[in-house]
Amino acid sequence: MYRISLLFLLLCYGLQLSASHPEKANHWTDETLQSMTLNEKIGQLFMIAAYSNRDQEYEDRLEKIIREYNIGGLIFFQGEPVRQAQLTNRYQKAAKYPLLIGLDAEHGVGWRLRTGMEFPLMGIAGAIRNDSLIFRLGATIARHCKELGVHINFAPVADINNNAQNPVIGMRSFGENRNNVWHKTEMYIRGSLSENVLPVAKHFPGHGDTDTDSHYALPLISQDRTRLDSLELYPFKKLIEAGLPAIMVAHLNVKALDSSGMPASLSAAVIDRYLKDSLKFNGLCFTDAMNMKGVTRGRERGEAEVAALLAGNDILLFPEDIGQAIAKIKKAITDSVLTESMIDEKCKKILIAKYTYVLPQFHPIKTEKLWSRLNTPEDFALKQELYKSAVTLIKNEQNILPLQRLDTLRIAAVNFGAANINHFQTTLNRYAEIYNLTAPDKMNATELNNFIRQLSGYNCIIIYNSKASNRSSRHFGYTPGLTDLIRALKGKKVILCHPGTPYGLKNYIDLPLDAILINFEDHLYARQYAAQAIFGGIPVDGKLPVSISPAYSAGDGLSTPKTRLGYALPEMCRMTSERLSRIDSMCNVAIQTKATPGCQVLVAKDGYVVYDKAFGYNTYKNTVPNHTENIYDIASITKIAATLPCVMKLYEEGKIKLEAPLADYYPALRNTNKKDITVKEVLMHMAGLKSYVPAFTEAVDKEALHGSLFTPVPTKYNTLKLKDRLYANPNYRFKDSTFSREALPGYKAFTPGLYIFDGYRDSIMHALLNSELLPKKEYVYSDLSFIFLQQAIETITRQPLDQYCRNTFFKKLGTYNTDFNAAKHLNTKYIIPSCIDNLYRKREVRGYVHDPTAAILGGVAGHAGLFSTANDLAKIMEMYLNKGYYGGEQFFTESTISTFTHRADTLSPNRRGLGFDKPETDTTKIGPTCKIIPPDSFGHTGFTGTMAWADPDNHLIYIFLSNRTYPSEFNTKLSEEDIRTKIQEFIYQALQN
Repeated sequence: MYRISLLFLLLCYGLQLSASHPEKANHWTDETLQSMTLNEKIGQLFMIAAYSNRDQEYEDRLEKIIREYNIGGLIFFQGEPVRQAQLTNRYQKAAKYPLLIGLDAEHGVGWRLRTGMEFPLMGIAGAIRNDSLIFRLGATIARHCKELGVHINFAPVADINNNAQNPVIGMRSFGENRNNVWHKTEMYIRGSLSENVLPVAKHFPGHGDTDTDSHYALPLISQDRTRLDSLELYPFKKLIEAGLPAIMVAHLNVKALDSSGMPASLSAAVIDRYLKDSLKFNGLCFTDAMNMKGVTRGRERGEAEVAALLAGNDILLFPEDIGQAIAKIKKAITDSVLTESMIDEKCKKILIAKYTYVLPQFHPIKTEKLWSRLNTPEDFALKQELYKSAVTLIKNEQNILPLQRLDTLRIAAVNFGAANINHFQTTLNRYAEIYNLTAPDKMNATELNNFIRQLSGYNCIIIYNSKASNRSSRHFGYTPGLTDLIRALKGKKVILCHPGTPYGLKNYIDLPLDAILINFEDHLYARQYAAQAIFGGIPVDGKLPVSISPAYSAGDGLSTPKTRLGYALPEMCRMTSERLSRIDSMCNVAIQTKATPGCQVLVAKDGYVVYDKAFGYNTYKNTVPNHTENIYDIASITKIAATLPCVMKLYEEGKIKLEAPLADYYPALRNTNKKDITVKEVLMHMAGLKSYVPAFTEAVDKEALHGSLFTPVPTKYNTLKLKDRLYANPNYRFKDSTFSREALPGYKAFTPGLYIFDGYRDSIMHALLNSELLPKKEYVYSDLSFIFLQQAIETITRQPLDQYCRNTFFKKLGTYNTDFNAAKHLNTKYIIPSCIDNLYRKREVRGYVHDPTAAILGGVAGHAGLFSTANDLAKIMEMYLNKGYYGGEQFFTESTISTFTHRADTLSPNRRGLGFDKPETDTTKIGPTCKIIPPDSFGHTGFTGTMAWADPDNHLIYIFLSNRTYPSEFNTKLSEEDIRTKIQEFIYQALQN
C-alpha cells in the first residue's frame, strides 16, 4: 500500500478562489458585468434546486425559470448521472450566462445520484490516521463532479460532532476533535482544488452541538464565545487562515455572536462583522438552503433572501419561491435597503468563480461510458482503502487480536439480530474453520440457554452486531438482548464487531468482552475488512473520531500488525485490474479448447489477494460450476506444501543435515545402492534416482494376459484408447496379493470398488528401495526422492507425514482445506474430480489421489497426495515470502528460507533450489515459468495441471489449479499451449511499476 506525502500535497495545492490568470479573469468579469441588466445581475445571485428524476413538465418549467430570471446556477439533488448530465447540457445551452452547477457530494456523488460512487461517510473517514487518503478522497469526488459538469461541491462538513443527539450532522462530520476536523477538511479541500472544483466548507459557525434539525426549526447554539472560539469555530478559522475559497453559513441561532436571535445566515453581525471583518474571509459566501424552516418560519416569502444579502452572503441557495425572492430584492433596491453596487460586488465575485471553475470545462458533457468514468477501478480501490484504514480497535485484552495459535481455537461467529449469515462471517472463513450462526435480538431465558448450548464446544466467539444504528432516535441500536448474550458467554474469549457509530457502544463497553472492533457501517467493504482485522489480514490503526466515555475518548485506538494474507483490489497493491482481466480470457480459452474442464487462478501482491477467480465446471458435463472454495488434487505441489516444510523444520532443529546420507535418517536405504546419496542430492533431484516406478502396472498378471497390456494400435484385446498410438487391454487381472475387485480376507478398501492387499504397499516400497540407479548423478526429476524423504521424516518424528503436517503446519496456518485423503478428511462437495481411470480403478477419481504410487502408498506420500485450495496454498507461499513468518508465528528462520529457496548449485545446469523449482535461466531450455520472472522466484508445478509460485522481489504469489487430467491424464493441451506461463506473464504485465 502506498501513501502520498502530506508535505507534498500542502506545497502543491493551496486554498484559493482567485483565477490563475487574474488579468484575463478581471477583463472577462468586468466586460460581462457591464453587459448585464440589473435583473440579470440579481438572477446571478441564485442557485436553484434541480432534479434529474422528474418528468418532462418539470424539466421544461425549470428551463423556463432559468431563461426568465437569468439564474446564476443550479444545485442538483436526486437523480441519475446520465440524465443529470443531459439536463446540464440542456440548461447550460438555455442560459444566457454560464451556470454554476453544484451538488451535495460530501462523501461522493452517489449520495445524491443513483449508480454514482458513494464513499464512506466523513464520520468513518475521521477514524483514519493517514490524512493523505482524505486528499485523494476530495480529489476523486471532485473528478467525478467534473465528469458531471459540476463546478461546486458543497462539502466538506467542517462542523465538530460533539453532540451525540444531533439529528442532522452526526456521521457527516469528521469527529469531535478540532484538530482532526481541521486537518481532514483542509486535505479534502486541497484535493478538490487540485481538480479545479470549488469546495464549500459548511456549516459556519458550527452545526455540531445541537439536537435540532435546521430543516424543520431554528437550532439554538447556547455556548459562550470562549467555547465557540476554542472548538466549533476552530476548524473554520484555520481554514480561513489557509485561504478558504468558499463557505456556507448555517441557519443557527448563535447567541454568542448575535444576541438578537437572528439566524446566522441572516445576521450581519455573524457574516459581515465577524466572518468577513474579524476573520478576514474574502471568499464566496453561500447560504444554506433558503427553503429550510429554520430560516423561513415567521417570514414572508422573499424576506429571508433580502436579509441574507444584507448580512453579507453572495449566493442564495434553493429559495422557497424564486419569483417572490427576486421581487423582494428589487423592491429592497428601490427602497434603498439594498444598493446596485452591493449587487455588483456580489455578482463580480460570482463571475470570477465562473471564470475560474466553469469556463475551463465549459463544454457539453459526454455521457458515453459515464458510469465507468464515475466508477473506475481506482475509485473502488480508494473506497476500500478508506474502509480498511478506518477499522478501529478500542479494546484488546491480552492482545487477543489478531488471533494467533489457530490450532488452539474453536471459533464460532454469531450474526446478532439478523436472519442470515453475512459477508463478515464468510470472510472469517477464509482464515479458519468457523461455525457460523445467527441469533435473534430477543430471546427468553430458555432460548438463550439453548443458544449458549450450541456454542458449548467453542472457546472463541465473534459477535457481529447487526442491530447497530447510526441514528440517535433509535438509541444507536442498543439491544438488551446483546447484553444478555455477552454476559452468558462469560468464560469464553468474546470479540465484538460493531458496524456503527461509536456512540452505540456506550452500553456494551463494560461487559466481559476481550476485544471491541469498530467498522462504523454495515457495508460490504466494512464487513470484509473488519473480518480481516480480526485475523491480521490488515493492520489496524484507526482512532475514535468521537468519544464513547471517559475511558474511550476521541483519538483513542489500538494498533495491531498485519500478520496474515489480506484481500484487496489490485489497484490497492500497484496492479491494474484491466490487465489482470486478460487472465479471464486465457482461462476461458483453456476451457473452450478442452485443455481443462475448469480452473482457478489466485494472485497475491504485497500480502493481499488481489485476484481470485474460478472458471468452468467440475467436468465437461458442465453441470457443477467451479467456485473459489474448490479443493484440488495438487499433485507434485505436495512436495513444497507438505514434505519440504517438514524437512526444513527438521533441518532447523538440527535433526537433518543436508550433506548427510539420507540413509542416516531412513535406515532401510543402508543395505541398498542408495546408501550414500545425500539429503541435498535428493532435494536437488541429483541422486541418480529413477523418475518413477509404474506401481499399477507391476500389479497386473502378465502371464494371464492375452497379448500385451499396451499396444500402439488397437487390437482384438487392446480396445481402450488412452491417447494416439496408445491402446490398453482392459480385460486384465491383478496378481494375487496385490489388488482385488472384491472384498477378500487380508484386503483393505483402496478406492470405491477396489481393494488392496495389506502387504502390497511393502512390496512397492521394496521395489522402490531396490530400483536401479541411473548411470550418473545428474538432474533427473524423481518422485522417488520425496517418497524416501517422507520415510525419513516419519522415522525422525515417529509420526505419519499427514499427522505431522497437520499438527506442525496446517492447523497453525489456518489451511483447514488442505490434507491427504481428501475423501476422508475434507468436505467432499468441494472436491474437484481429477480423472476417470478406465484402466485400473474403473471409475471417476474424486477425493482420492490421482498419482498411482501415492494411491498405493495409502494416499499419503512425499511426492503427491495432498489436496488443497488456492487460498490455502497462498497462505503457505505467503509464509515462505514472509521469511517463515505467518499468523504471528515464526515457522522458519530467514536463514532457512534463504537456504532452501535459492538456487542450490550455481555451477551446474540444475536450476533448482532445495526442493523448490526455480525459473530456467537458460533461454534454450523450456522452464516452468514465463521468461520475465525474476530468478529469485521459486515454486512448483503439478501433474494434474497445477502451479504455485512465489516471487520475493515483487512479493507476488501465483496459484493455478486445474484438473486438466480429467477425464484423461493424456490430455496435454494445458502445457502445449503454455496456459500457466502465459497467465503468469499477464500477471507481471499488470504490475504498475
